[in-house]
Amino acid sequence: MQQTVTFVSLGPGDPELLTVKALNTLKQADVIVVPATELSATNMEAKKRGKECRSRAEDIISYWSIPAKILSYPIPMKRGGQEALKVYDCMCDDIAQMQNKGLQIAVAVEGDISIYASIHYVLQRLHARGVSVTQQPGITSFIAAASEANLALTSGQTRLMVIPGKIQKEELGLLLSDNLTVVILKLSQCEDEIKAFVSEHQEYDIHYFENVGLNNCIHISNPANIVERSFPYFSLMIITKQKTNK
Repeated sequence: MQQTVTFVSLGPGDPELLTVKALNTLKQADVIVVPATELSATNMEAKKRGKECRSRAEDIISYWSIPAKILSYPIPMKRGGQEALKVYDCMCDDIAQMQNKGLQIAVAVEGDISIYASIHYVLQRLHARGVSVTQQPGITSFIAAASEANLALTSGQTRLMVIPGKIQKEELGLLLSDNLTVVILKLSQCEDEIKAFVSEHQEYDIHYFENVGLNNCIHISNPANIVERSFPYFSLMIITKQKTNK
């Protein structure tokens, strides 16, 4: 009988935000497949670390001293590009071969696999091949961010919209005027538009975050301080229509 390949959501970065079920699945795995973000050689953060790849997933796994073999796959930062898809296809091939050998495989996913996770491409491809797959939920970065700032993402009749980092300032204004709480992920993809919006709209409650779930997490709610920052890949924003009591 073939083993099921389990896609395990690890949460936003804090190892202690890993669910008990996820931890047990990782401990039972023979092999853990880990996507790692491939950074440009000119990236200053990479130079400071002396590395060309980063993997929060591997950091979480190492924290728990999980004995399974770890296979790391560097994924180019341009997630939708052909180079990234080639890596995902290679990952599919390797997972299918390992499953045929009777190995128990876990695929480690940062955040929650159901929220803008590029690795879902691999899950779908495996499913199409007839490979038995399942996914386990985890805590998202914006849920952790709301807790960090003591925010209620929704209350009463307020609705929530999550946007994957591509939006015009005019569209954002329309969403907020419709009594929505807006979460924007991957801010680096729309940095200029977001900064223009923040500069022009002081009436909203705006919370900016970097590296949620890590010790170096940054939370800023002052618009002037937000605008002067450069938005990294791991950044997000939560905006509500009305100011909250500070």
